[in-house]
Amino acid sequence: MIIKHFALPKEPNQSFQIRRDYTPKHQLIWHYHEELELIHIIKGVGTLFIGDCIKSFQAGDTVLIGSQIPHYWMFEKTYTLDEQVEPIDCIVLHFNKDLGINNILNAPEMLGIKHLISHSSRGRYLSKRNPNRIPFLTERTLSSSGLSKLTSMLELMDYFAQQESETLTSENYSILNSSDDQGRMNSLMEHIRNNYKQRIKLEELASIAGLTENSFCRYFKQKTGKTPVQFITELRISHACTQLRNSDFSLKEICYDSGFNNFVSFHKNFKTITKMTPTQYRTG
Repeated sequence: MIIKHFALPKEPNQSFQIRRDYTPKHQLIWHYHEELELIHIIKGVGTLFIGDCIKSFQAGDTVLIGSQIPHYWMFEKTYTLDEQVEPIDCIVLHFNKDLGINNILNAPEMLGIKHLISHSSRGRYLSKRNPNRIPFLTERTLSSSGLSKLTSMLELMDYFAQQESETLTSENYSILNSSDDQGRMNSLMEHIRNNYKQRIKLEELASIAGLTENSFCRYFKQKTGKTPVQFITELRISHACTQLRNSDFSLKEICYDSGFNNFVSFHKNFKTITKMTPTQYRTG
């Protein structure tokens, strides 16, 4: 796997690209692209890594990712095994900052969309808990053709712009993409994804990156905005959030399944990261 700059082709008679994914083929790569990405999750749960943010996601959530922001969608293993126990289902749009139409954002009717795009550099998250028309609008955009496809996409973007969405990356995060990172970040992500429920030693990660432990810590913090310990802890808490929302497991079962060795540590880290207790999160 490589950290990859994606070039996203579109049809010559279309100003944007839209597709439906049933397997996480494109998502399981730490990558970035010039185009903005809007993805609506219809089926699937997991963790999104975007810039320096780690965020659990579930069916019904919608995310807008700005240009050049590195990101990685980690679906739960039932959606990523070779035999694929369950298919995912998501609708993905890619479009340029000008929506493929010169000066369109200067139209006064486009003010909301223009504001949304200008603030997309930190990513925007819209929870399924928000009552919204996004499922209908994404489906209609996907199935339409010609001018109707474009107007449906603009209506979708305008609707998103009107909602109270959550900012994802921190104010201090800066985009640092380099071809020198080919292979390194994806090898690290693959190792962490497969082993985060167990103890991961710093020397393991440094060896995978081909760096000394001190150099690796600086590198990892530069790329993700977090120390390796912070990153793995937040990933474990994100997995716990998914389990709390989508299973009937007890809190202690979720604690150990998420990679924590004791409940006190799990409870403390959960409250620090989510600002609520596991029980409050489950019932909220």
